[in-house]
Amino acid sequence: MDTTIDAILARELPPKECSQALNELGKLLAGQNDTDGAIACWEKSVQCYGKPGFAQAQLMKAYNQKRRESAQSGDGKAAEHYAEKIDGLMQQSKDAIRYGY
Repeated sequence: MDTTIDAILARELPPKECSQALNELGKLLAGQNDTDGAIACWEKSVQCYGKPGFAQAQLMKAYNQKRRESAQSGDGKAAEHYAEKIDGLMQQSKDAIRYGY
């Protein structure tokens, strides 16, 4: 998976195009029930482009799914990890609104 992400990054596309390519790969992986791979794509997409949009929305859904699964399986540490990721994503969205990213 990381090699596919690395291949997209190696193309040195403009930020928006890089983000779109990563988002498409993330959608493909999510469709194959590879949530961890999709999360990796969308996290990298956010790093490439940084503006609120598709990747943030998909990450919020994926983080919530992983948090819920962790809580149901009794893995409190993982549930807390994903809750923190959700909080960070929400803060990033607030900052984007506040500072006009």
